[in-house]
Amino acid sequence: MELANSSHPQRPTTAPSADVQPGFRKGKESLHDWSAPHKNFGVAQGPPLPPNLSIDPITPSTVPSFRRIISLLLPIRYPDKFFAESVANTTPTSLAQVALWHERPRPAKRKWGENLGDSSPAPENPAPESSSGTTPLPAEMPPGAVIGGIQCRLEQLPSHPSSHTFPKHPTTTTPGDRNYCYIQTLALLSPYRAKGIATALVNAIITTLCTQKEYEGTASIYAHVWEANEEALEWYVKRGFQVGDVVQGYYRRLKPAGARIVWKDLEVADYLRAQSWRE
Repeated sequence: MELANSSHPQRPTTAPSADVQPGFRKGKESLHDWSAPHKNFGVAQGPPLPPNLSIDPITPSTVPSFRRIISLLLPIRYPDKFFAESVANTTPTSLAQVALWHERPRPAKRKWGENLGDSSPAPENPAPESSSGTTPLPAEMPPGAVIGGIQCRLEQLPSHPSSHTFPKHPTTTTPGDRNYCYIQTLALLSPYRAKGIATALVNAIITTLCTQKEYEGTASIYAHVWEANEEALEWYVKRGFQVGDVVQGYYRRLKPAGARIVWKDLEVADYLRAQSWRE
């Protein structure tokens, strides 16, 4: 099953998340009361990440593969503008990241300790780090294959995303609006699922939000999920997100057409954890 989260090109101001989460499919009859409040458990650690994995900003060289994966996994056509935004920022502060799978394991890991399942201490002189999620590869190591990616955007909203009840975000901002990070797309090829990679992509964005000055004050990270995708909703809940009400009529080509807002408020624990990952 593929992991995918889609935005809607026909609604450029809303970019709905269709399917994070295994497949674009309708789940069984709901076993959960998603209207009930869910506890925020913080950033999920996930299983130890494969040593062949790196997570880096999308660049002009990786955006074609990222685009093919999105086209393969999602029944939505994205406009050229969307992918132009993918490479608008190729620095470590980018909110568009790809997961790369390398033929040979990486010579070093970025995150030491619990979140990579490595109890050994960090080396005294580790390789330089990027904020994207892994230690950069040496020049002689060939680039990896794109196996998935995530793309987000920063939005200024007058109220918390969980209060949205219509499928259209404000197009103007007013004094007092707060910053929120919106997950436009999250996709992962099926052979690489259940390895913690999708979680690592989300964590890479959260780490960037919590450590880069340009995103200072970002209150939450959120997405839209098709209301019938129980597996997707459960995936988010297990990773510390809360589930909101149904936004009716969000999807034009799906039945039912509603989407649920899932969100995670960034808390002190997230900032501390993000800083520890960078140290």
